Amino acid sequence: MPVQVYEDSLELTVDVLEENGYTKASWPYPMLKQTGQQERRSFRAVILENEYLKLTFLPELGGRLWELFDRRCQQDAFSENLILAPASPGLCGYQLPKGMLLSNHSNHPRVALANVDMQVESPESDLDEGSVFLGSYGQESFGCKYTLFPGKAVLRVEVSISNRSAVATSTGLDSVFVHTNSLNEQTHLEGICTDSIAFNFEEGTFARAHVGLAAEPLFLSRRSDAAELGPRQIDNFAFEMIPFFGVNVPTFAGPAGVGSFAPTGNEFKLCSSAPLLDHKIIVQSNTGDIFEAPLNVYPEAVYETDLLSIPGGASIVQIKSPGGDEVATIKKSWLKGAAHLDSVQDSLFPHVNPRILTDAQLLNLTSDFTLRVTAYLELAARATERGDYQRADTCYEHALLFNGDDPLAWWAKSVNRRIGNLDDENAERTELLNAHYLSPLEPCLRAEAFLAQPRNNG
Repeated sequence: MPVQVYEDSLELTVDVLEENGYTKASWPYPMLKQTGQQERRSFRAVILENEYLKLTFLPELGGRLWELFDRRCQQDAFSENLILAPASPGLCGYQLPKGMLLSNHSNHPRVALANVDMQVESPESDLDEGSVFLGSYGQESFGCKYTLFPGKAVLRVEVSISNRSAVATSTGLDSVFVHTNSLNEQTHLEGICTDSIAFNFEEGTFARAHVGLAAEPLFLSRRSDAAELGPRQIDNFAFEMIPFFGVNVPTFAGPAGVGSFAPTGNEFKLCSSAPLLDHKIIVQSNTGDIFEAPLNVYPEAVYETDLLSIPGGASIVQIKSPGGDEVATIKKSWLKGAAHLDSVQDSLFPHVNPRILTDAQLLNLTSDFTLRVTAYLELAARATERGDYQRADTCYEHALLFNGDDPLAWWAKSVNRRIGNLDDENAERTELLNAHYLSPLEPCLRAEAFLAQPRNNG
């Protein structure tokens, strides 16, 4: 079955809420309160699926991943709340204890109950992946891309968060809340694991994690509580979600799947994420001897084998592809637990308003690595305003050397080159293409594309 992306609707029983004034934390959204009434309501849903997984997104509820249904075991990896009943607290008064969504490091975001922008990328052939883009652009700006591949029970999540202002902020959506059936506190992964999802990420992706009780969400934070996102700073991170079943105490998680090889026994288990055909399983004993056997594993069933017969006892299990490439290595030893991750050092960004500084002061700031991007962007904007388009282009170039993931900087550079006639009429506008690639849902770029249409297009 190839990857499919399509729209549908989802009917839910919801608790009816009503406005309850505004606070500084909730603005521009109202605070909410419960009315004690319930009703059936239909929500717009976006479905991303392959033969193993079915993902349901709700753009009208903050763009949350509402359901991660594993077809292999016929279970939703998230908590099974059939009634959409909010729970306190939340920036707008309530949060929804269901699914997964991007959040700030202290609470659910303002957009948790609001509509967000959405775009799909359908596969062009049966061998291509499909993606869903979800994003919101305002005080809390984020873009999130979920990608599903054909023939794999792995979900890749790519996140971009941005501080669109000229001052440091601590309200970035730098964290992930996951409401699961229960958390696997017995895991021995160098990562995070619930009873049905393993999170695979590079070291340094998350600064800390909170593993709560079964009724509490899994909370992964990009930074510690006091950390800030610098002026015009872009932060990108990615991780993989690997659903699994039949493995009680995982000791391995990776693109190949989730496995268990605990030191207290001799049983090896693997819930694979894709078919592993004509592979080899290689076992090293405690005495250094090597044993190997053919391996054919399908994702629909958990592979189990007893290594009790290995002379001297097994210590390492390795899986290799038909070409001899290493697919997975599982050691029979306790790996460090992941319920607590060391916090990284907070970044300190001086609170400087570049708009009140002189050009000379801004040039001095370009030697400060925490503020050089902001300084170059302000110098570029001033050069454009006075008609010095070549100088503005140079400043934008310097800013992008240090912050090449900023779509607004690429867009501003493109606008400056256009109004300054720095490009040939038929030249490809690479700056604008870069901006669209980095942030396809950015409102400025969508407005630009609309206004660039010929008049006779409507």
